[in-house]
Amino acid sequence: MYGIVLSRRDFREADQVITILTAEEGKREYIARGVKKIVSKNTSHLEPATLISFGIAEGKKEFSYLTNVQPVESFFHLRQSLPTLHIIGYSLDALFTMLKEGEADSDIYQLYISYLRFLNTQEQVRLLLLDAFLIKLFSHLGYHPSLDACVVCEKTYKEIGLEFLSATEQKPGFYFAGGGIICASCKAEKQRIGEVAYPCGIKEINTLRFLLASSWQDVVSFPLDEEEYRLVHKLIYEFMLYHSERKWDDWGKISLIMT
Repeated sequence: MYGIVLSRRDFREADQVITILTAEEGKREYIARGVKKIVSKNTSHLEPATLISFGIAEGKKEFSYLTNVQPVESFFHLRQSLPTLHIIGYSLDALFTMLKEGEADSDIYQLYISYLRFLNTQEQVRLLLLDAFLIKLFSHLGYHPSLDACVVCEKTYKEIGLEFLSATEQKPGFYFAGGGIICASCKAEKQRIGEVAYPCGIKEINTLRFLLASSWQDVVSFPLDEEEYRLVHKLIYEFMLYHSERKWDDWGKISLIMT
């Protein structure tokens, strides 16, 4: 079986629990015996963000043990850059947190392999790549944002755009509870009754549509100035907070290490 190592934690004196993402079984935990010993040959093979092949031996008390661990792709280059390590660490945490145990999803598995392979080829990376991965991940998890029409009155995206162009104060928004964009009048009504309708412009909506549909290469080449990035990042961050129902560190605040 092939899988991507998501995390490892100590277990007993010399063992560790290894969390692995596979296409066939989703996220699963396995025990790696003796991996903390100096003589263990598997220690380096079980680093997070490593693609491995492995066997499984069923043990007592519902434990499963790793056997015959072999490295397939170590993605050595991406471990040489602090910005890339930050991006990888955050993406691993998102997968570990959001994926349920034992729920197979080959699309997410392939998405992450393609992400690691792309990052491993890059001399420099952009935080926009992390935003793109996270919105794609949440989309695969069933939280695909509705971007074609107002989720309340069904006014089309084109109509919302024309409305904004004719009166820029008629700024649309994003209605998290409804799962997508909301026109200016519906946004005002939601805000009037105390519901959250996050304000966003047409530019942010267009960028969100682009990130969901584009390849990693197109994302890394996408022209976006600092202010435009800040706005679309804030939208993705708030979207992630709402649907995950947990607190996440804001990855957009570490821009200093990306320069």
